[in-house]
Amino acid sequence: QMCIRDRGNKGRIITKKEYKILRHMFVSYVKDESGTVSHQEFLRAFEDEGPTGPGTVIWNSSVASVFRQMDTNSDGTVTFRELLLARYPQCSPGDVDKYMAKYDSQTAEDQTAKAQESKVLTLEQEEELEGVMKMFDLDGDGLVDKKEMALYCTNLGIDEDAIEEWFSEFDLDKSGTLDMREFKEFFRAEWGNSSPCLP
Repeated sequence: QMCIRDRGNKGRIITKKEYKILRHMFVSYVKDESGTVSHQEFLRAFEDEGPTGPGTVIWNSSVASVFRQMDTNSDGTVTFRELLLARYPQCSPGDVDKYMAKYDSQTAEDQTAKAQESKVLTLEQEEELEGVMKMFDLDGDGLVDKKEMALYCTNLGIDEDAIEEWFSEFDLDKSGTLDMREFKEFFRAEWGNSSPCLP
């Protein structure tokens, strides 16, 4: 069982809301790919909140002291786990590990669910879309250029300005054409399930 909050006693339980706030704050401190916060990164994070003039030295000393308390293994960096242990002193390392496993798992599941929701095209529609691209691709070179797009879209009442905007956004390599990957992304974003070409 995870650590339980006694009545009127703080620091014994980590709520999901608090966890997400602290995780976001911690990530904002990290300025490289290490996943940890160095002493300098920690000081810079608090520079704007501290006083100026003579009080700066005292402020920096206080911030450094907080950093040392969190850096439990004295390696000069602070992990998110160390931050949690400092913030919730009545939680054991095992408790913190359980919270991290629980909330990180939930976050990953939430992101996966959102990604699945945002994927408008089904697998069946993906196959249909390959057929649709062949309708656009008049010369059969596996690419759709602006002229081919215009010839097809004129029948749908779509003007050239819209086509220019589409190519500006979805022609990622600026080749003047849309390959299959770019065409699928264009079609998914612009029409999705409401496409006039898909069932």
